[in-house]
Amino acid sequence: MVSITVYGGADEIGGNKILVRSDGTGLMLDFGRRMGFDSRFFSEFINPRTNTEIRDRLVIGSLPLIPGIYRTDMLRPQGVNDLPEDDRIISPDSHLLDFKGLKTYEEYYDENARGYVDAVLLTHAHLDHTGDLQFVHPDIPLCCSPVTELLVNAIDEVTTFKSYALEMRRPEIAYNQRGMFPGAPKIKKTDHSSRNCINGNNRIGSIDVKTIDVDHSVPGACSFLLNTDEKRILYTGDIRFHGTSPVSLEEYVGNIGEGLDVMICEGTRVDSECVITENMVRESITEDISRTRGIVFVDFSWKDTTRYETVRSAAKENNRTFVINGRLAYLLNKMNMYPEDGTVKVFLKRTGSALYSPSDYTKSKHELGFSVDKEDIDTSHYENGLTALEIMEEPEKYVLMFSYFDFNQLFDFTNTQGKIPGSLFIKAQCEPFSDDMELDEERMINWLEQFGIGFDEGDPDINPDCTDHRCPKIKRCISRAHVSGHASRPELKELIAKLKPDVLIPVHTLFPEEFKKIASEIREEKGHSTEVIIPELGVEYEF
Repeated sequence: MVSITVYGGADEIGGNKILVRSDGTGLMLDFGRRMGFDSRFFSEFINPRTNTEIRDRLVIGSLPLIPGIYRTDMLRPQGVNDLPEDDRIISPDSHLLDFKGLKTYEEYYDENARGYVDAVLLTHAHLDHTGDLQFVHPDIPLCCSPVTELLVNAIDEVTTFKSYALEMRRPEIAYNQRGMFPGAPKIKKTDHSSRNCINGNNRIGSIDVKTIDVDHSVPGACSFLLNTDEKRILYTGDIRFHGTSPVSLEEYVGNIGEGLDVMICEGTRVDSECVITENMVRESITEDISRTRGIVFVDFSWKDTTRYETVRSAAKENNRTFVINGRLAYLLNKMNMYPEDGTVKVFLKRTGSALYSPSDYTKSKHELGFSVDKEDIDTSHYENGLTALEIMEEPEKYVLMFSYFDFNQLFDFTNTQGKIPGSLFIKAQCEPFSDDMELDEERMINWLEQFGIGFDEGDPDINPDCTDHRCPKIKRCISRAHVSGHASRPELKELIAKLKPDVLIPVHTLFPEEFKKIASEIREEKGHSTEVIIPELGVEYEF
């Protein structure tokens, strides 16, 4: 018997946590952060508490109650039983250091001599697929592509949005040695732990696992084909067929083969008929640059190496130097993709003391160079990068990678009137999909208009109750030069029609019912019948 339980990703985009069990083997498909759910409670200014995060998330429902996978030390830090008796300090037997009904990895292992889950299969390195891996015990290995492993480590090294998927720290009780309250207990993070990472095709327990390369908005993405003794199960992960060098739909189907029993399919854009290719994006950006007499700012994710190549090509066609940020430069260096022909430079931010002193960058990892390790300091960005002042000497020669979080650097690009004449801002990222992102979009427009930076305005999000154009519910937005990392409805329909799964389980979508319509259309047109199961969180489905 095979069972599938969706713990995250049902009727929501992201947060995928899907458990497949067969003959005693358990495989977890992704273990991502429920970004949409989290945004209902948390924001930039209110988050789960650092040393109680796993319990806070379990209480609120951001983390599911799954036995035998979570780390005991995240609930009860090492050494907590030795806390001194005190009326104020939390007691070792407090219910706040436990979670009723939850067996941690260690407790489950002691009872069963094995873990409940044998491995986590990670499709790609986006936070909505990796974000909760830090709570999973490090003895549970991760299976992913080599590029995804590299990217997961890179993200943790150069950002504050860390997954701690592969490298993590252990919380333990320590005691102040000096200061105002010597001997008082506290929690510190020590004993660095590493998770084993498995690359390629493997047999894990009773299940054969095959990785299938796919195109997505980050490199290294893959699907997983699971072969048990009874069933063949495909988990698509996030998938598209319209990048610059994608795996074609026909190649993808050929890699899977016939006789598919269950298809767990993403449906982020199952409601969209629109198919835009990366080449169309390149042509649009190339044209926008050609009509701009000053500097061009382009906003895109530093993890999207496909979009990097697109913008680089557009800049080159216009005889401009592409200036990227230190994070992308670091990633390209790790992937052996950093160009040596001088067509790409690194932007040297004005940070720290704001003096452009080398000491300003030593606390901002990889802003100085490719490494700030004491034994191997690299100063390549400092020596060869470009400052705002240098760029504005000849702004018509540059295309600058520039995100919302860089906007406070705009002050250094202005003329004596506080403007940046002849400039253009291109938004090459997805549209806002949360209230926080819509607020960021409004602030971004305020910045652009304040500094006289040109941009193409998109159609406003008009509330049907508003008739006054000044209505605050009418939200302005910036037009996008972007192609999604997800397949459209026509592509998904063609994929399902060719694979002919007996059962389809839609995840990572707000429109799961649309898959029933697709299955009905395929039945009428092709004669093949696919049962669509719209999953409920935590419900086990047997096959």
